[in-house]
Amino acid sequence: MPHSPVIMSARYTLQNHPAFGEPLSKEDLYTLVARGSLARGEMCVDEDTGLSHTVGELVSGMRPVTQSRLNRPAYREISPDHDIPDEEEDIEEEEEPEKEEKYRYTPSGEVILRHARPSWLGYTKALFLVLLLLIAAGLLLAIQLEYAVIALLCATSTFIAIGIARYSHDYIVTRERVELIWGIIGRSSKEARICDIRSIDVYESGLKGLLGLGTIDFSTAANAGIEVQFKDMRQAHEVKDLVRKLQRGGPATND
Repeated sequence: MPHSPVIMSARYTLQNHPAFGEPLSKEDLYTLVARGSLARGEMCVDEDTGLSHTVGELVSGMRPVTQSRLNRPAYREISPDHDIPDEEEDIEEEEEPEKEEKYRYTPSGEVILRHARPSWLGYTKALFLVLLLLIAAGLLLAIQLEYAVIALLCATSTFIAIGIARYSHDYIVTRERVELIWGIIGRSSKEARICDIRSIDVYESGLKGLLGLGTIDFSTAANAGIEVQFKDMRQAHEVKDLVRKLQRGGPATND
């Protein structure tokens, strides 16, 4: 009787990663990513084809195998005295939905530890103008309807402009870099690597400081000026502490 061929699982070798010199399977790569020991942006080579892939491409869509399914015996003896509720418990265990991954990732596969935008309170003058226009629209409603409509349209347009200005700026912190992304139609970005940052300046002053808003300036040795700036964001000092922890190689979370 002919034997069926044994299908060998693909093996991958990490590039420029001395900690993992031996070839690894997809399951090994997924385990390392889940533990935080390996970034999804790392490159690896398929031992069979010689093609290069990112770790994120290989482990995309994978889910951890439930331990109870691995330990389940190959057969089960049927007993007339066995209770039916135990069978229902097994079915419920199999149908339990998988938990979603905790972290979000950049397009390059890096874990996003902090994602923020300028606070609404950073546009205090514009919001105050919207409030005045709304009050004017309410007063003009009893005098001249046309003027009230014009004031209301101006207030709405100003508020929409504030929303566009806020959502067109993204502040991102990963394990490897801090990045500022801005723009509506065309998106531009500016970044600085965590290991290259030499100074982090936080400014909280005036009314914005009372409201808990601050500006963070990241400077590197390669540039005498400010490399990346996060303006009008909440918890500015916590972001600074997060970046310092990453520089020291300490644990970091996205809380």
